[in-house]
Amino acid sequence: MDKPENVIDHIMQYMKSKIDDGSWAIGEKIPSENELCRELGYSRTSIRSAIQRYNVLGILKSERGKGTFVCLDQVYLPDQRILNASGSVEKIEMKNYLTWLQARKLIEPEIAYAVAQNATPELVKKLRQINYEQHNAIGNSLLYNQKEMEFHITIAEAYGNPIISNIIHQILGNPNMLTYGNDKFGFLGGIYYHFLITDAIARHDAKEAKKLMDEHDDVKKRVENFVQTE
Repeated sequence: MDKPENVIDHIMQYMKSKIDDGSWAIGEKIPSENELCRELGYSRTSIRSAIQRYNVLGILKSERGKGTFVCLDQVYLPDQRILNASGSVEKIEMKNYLTWLQARKLIEPEIAYAVAQNATPELVKKLRQINYEQHNAIGNSLLYNQKEMEFHITIAEAYGNPIISNIIHQILGNPNMLTYGNDKFGFLGGIYYHFLITDAIARHDAKEAKKLMDEHDDVKKRVENFVQTE
């Protein structure tokens, strides 16, 4: 098997092909890391990194002592040239960040609109808890980003479409973009909108939830709000 320069991408493509052709079905356990090492000829570290990326995207789920299982059978691999922008926060340019936000603006407001119409008390309770934990994580970029992802993924999963959930997992599965946004605009703008969006969802105000999510994914609005809260 020819080995491209990007080992992780090659492993992810291999896993995607197994899921796409039904060899790895939803709910089934995939081969162990050692078995994949023998099959692909790559190190266990590389295999584990690929699995972890799919865990973040919600496609796979690793359970300690049990193995890794398939959660979704619709797999979309993002264009790493856009999402990763050379793979480090320092090399991300504003145009990459704007492209990333543009993708979010096209999808997330509609999700918020749909979810708000039939939001359950359990969903609202979960969103409020995430907001509380994210607010307490201000200044801790890693934890804050985890809660940022959890908030948006929770709303997407409430929509009930696994393909939509998969797309949101992929869009938000890049910590470099989230960190770049925090560095540029601070922590306060994001959590500000999370509280407002949650309140709109709790009231079943679909139009307001959509409007707020659109503003949340708008750089100009983030800057304006950040300045106002300083």
